[in-house]
Amino acid sequence: MLRLYTRSPALLCFCGMAILMIALWSLGFQLSGDVDDLVKLHEVRTLLQTGDIFDRTLPGVAQPEPYISHWPWIVDLPYAAFARLLAPLAGFEPALTVASFAVPLLLLAPALYFYNRLVIAMGFANPAVALPLALIFAARTFFEYAPERIDYHNLQVLLLLAALVLLLSQNRFAAFVNGLLAALALAISVEFAPFYVLVMAIYAFDWIFDREGSANRIAGFGLALAMGGVGLFAAIVAPSAYAAVKCDTYSAPHVTALAAGGLSFAVVPWLVGRRGGWATRTAILMVFAAASGAALVMLFPQCLAGPYASLDAYVRDNMLDRIPQELSMFRRPDVVLSASFPSMVLLFVGALAPVVVCLGPHGRSRPLVILALFSLLALVLAIGYFRYFRYLPVFSGIGLIFVLASLLPPDARLARYLKSPVPVASRGYALILPGLVLSVAIALYQLSARPAPDAIPAAEFADSCDLRHFEAQSGWPAGAIVLTPPLIGAHFLALAEGPKVVTVPNHPSAWGIERSYRFLDPSTADPRAFLDASRATHVALCARRGPPSPYLETAYPFAAALMEGHPPSWLKACTTDVSSPLRLYSYRNADGSDATCPASAASAQARP
Repeated sequence: MLRLYTRSPALLCFCGMAILMIALWSLGFQLSGDVDDLVKLHEVRTLLQTGDIFDRTLPGVAQPEPYISHWPWIVDLPYAAFARLLAPLAGFEPALTVASFAVPLLLLAPALYFYNRLVIAMGFANPAVALPLALIFAARTFFEYAPERIDYHNLQVLLLLAALVLLLSQNRFAAFVNGLLAALALAISVEFAPFYVLVMAIYAFDWIFDREGSANRIAGFGLALAMGGVGLFAAIVAPSAYAAVKCDTYSAPHVTALAAGGLSFAVVPWLVGRRGGWATRTAILMVFAAASGAALVMLFPQCLAGPYASLDAYVRDNMLDRIPQELSMFRRPDVVLSASFPSMVLLFVGALAPVVVCLGPHGRSRPLVILALFSLLALVLAIGYFRYFRYLPVFSGIGLIFVLASLLPPDARLARYLKSPVPVASRGYALILPGLVLSVAIALYQLSARPAPDAIPAAEFADSCDLRHFEAQSGWPAGAIVLTPPLIGAHFLALAEGPKVVTVPNHPSAWGIERSYRFLDPSTADPRAFLDASRATHVALCARRGPPSPYLETAYPFAAALMEGHPPSWLKACTTDVSSPLRLYSYRNADGSDATCPASAASAQARP
């Protein structure tokens, strides 16, 4: 077994992590995940049912404006293909359930392969020992591959790890493949755009300083980036929408940016040849970059404000800007005094350790410099935009190996296994100190300038019940549309057979979000106006079954009355089980007739 592990550490680590995640999942632990997984489940189901890869309208969301997903169909492809193969044997819904369980685990295998290659490149004396230690520190990132974690983040991590490994290679073909992967990653989402800008910067740096083979690498990468961007545009975007400008999903601005950047990289070695020094080459690249940027600004000025520019200010203030992952660490009042802050300190230490090692006078290696650059970038992004914190451990995990090696006695067996050809600081605290200083600085800032918590919208209270064992009423009448707060709406949407919902917690559902929030807003004079605007036939929100809350009843009288089971005369209470986290009410149908409640109180429609 030891010999087998030494030969294939990534394979054995995959088996160990997969077993661990399955065991924890079976015990009810949510290792990673959010409501996007529920929306994605409905999206994959819709793709399988319609077979139309270009129509991204989700029929389960009726605001009543159509909900058009901002995720391209290629992120659904692994799950849809797996379910399609299994459906003849197991049936449609069981196949979709198995795909949601198995595909994230299958994606873990190549991710660990590339992570192992990255660990090997650091030059540790025994990478088979370093890999499991790095995985322990990086577990938070790799939990993105837990069962039912079907959002696109795990695919993005896999593509980034592959890009890093290919970046270490001096081969032209590796650079070409890297260009294709960069185009694929950016077509999926621009969330990782800063990382791929750094990938491009490294290829550019090598060419500027005339490293061996750098001209072939930058040309190959650029050509593949442009070709991949155009090819994916044809695969993702319907021909009728080629001229459409959508800032939040892959469309004309994105393919234009990829084509411009890729062609710039492809032609500069041919234009310059062997002439000119580093200053000339830098100037030429800067001219191309400036021209590309100016063209994008002139052609697509509406995208300068970002993908959320079109959102109403009410939705921004009451919903989007209250999502913790959408804030910076400086705007979150719940970080320093939280139980997770010690682990954040550990991640800060690990992220800065490779940077400290590279600042030393001797032994600097190309793989370590690349790791340090990406680790530093991930740290800056995580502090500035909390959603990137889930990706920081993948870099901190390797940095903490250097920290651990510097703290161990030199004659310890583990220290010999973790020995690296790159000299680390002789004193262990030298690698720890920068991360600790950064942690203390953030803590002092938050404690001295801690932002005051904003007033909580009524819809957030009505959306805050325990939905882990969500079940829905069966026997919904035909044409039922339920107005719910966004989180509850996502749980309804994931059901194999359930009502339509007005909103889910994604920005393409901004109309529905506004109506659901204004419906419960105590400043709203007539909530029925937003029920009518959404054409909802029913209302669902979290139930308060304990003693009444004087605070809720004073601050949010209408929402509190619905949560406690005291509806106005124009809503009719539907029977629910006493253990249900929800209260349901019927309103009226589109023709003005009274809407009927779901037929039964019991349900066998638990989310797959």
